[in-house]
Amino acid sequence: MTLLWDGARNVGDLGGLALVAGGETARGRIYRSAAHEWITGRGWVHARQAGVTTVVDLRNDMEIGRTSEHPVLDAGATAGITFVNAPTENPRDAEFLRQCGPWLDHPCSWTTNMQMYPEKISRVLDVVVRATSPVLIHCAGGRDRTGMIGSLLLLLAGAASASIVANYEAGFRGAAEHRGHGWSFDQVAGEWVSSAGEVWTGDELDAALDDRRPALLDWVETFDAQSYLTAAGVDSVTRRRLELLLIE
Repeated sequence: MTLLWDGARNVGDLGGLALVAGGETARGRIYRSAAHEWITGRGWVHARQAGVTTVVDLRNDMEIGRTSEHPVLDAGATAGITFVNAPTENPRDAEFLRQCGPWLDHPCSWTTNMQMYPEKISRVLDVVVRATSPVLIHCAGGRDRTGMIGSLLLLLAGAASASIVANYEAGFRGAAEHRGHGWSFDQVAGEWVSSAGEVWTGDELDAALDDRRPALLDWVETFDAQSYLTAAGVDSVTRRRLELLLIE
């Protein structure tokens, strides 16, 4: 479900999505968005009204920071909000770049990414599950890393495949409404480059999603989330809490 928080880009709620067992995922527990720096002071009032007190930032250190494009915030605008930086990858890891570099904006990279960094993924989930109030999860555009973590949480909750696809596609389309989503790895140059000037036409966006949808569905049907978390050292109590996080 799309929300309107002033200044926020690509903000939505992981609630209201169909579960395999019937019913819907709980609203107002997990929100997702693009980088939080776009949120205005009024937007942070909206976020607090939604109950948010914890923000999980999935970006790498080179992506974080305010620029002249971001709104100026009054002192205290984010008072009461805890920001936790919990990257899902190591952008300086040559093996990560070799295996995932060509697929950084594609569900094809998810399983490899998660298998390479179980400690990073489990940290993200630990912060989310230990928060005592609704959580906002974001990366740069709210599309790729946020899509991966959001899909994992929905998979653990028992969301229907169509629900996971719908949430991912909403985040992907939401990111495309703005010029770019952050950084990408240039395979030829062998370096990270800004994709801030990236623009999608409607046909290009549809084609991109048509390409990604089968890979996402294959991931949903084949990824054993519980076995992954067990191997990552997540205890049974936490695994159960994660299962129930998005269930009414």
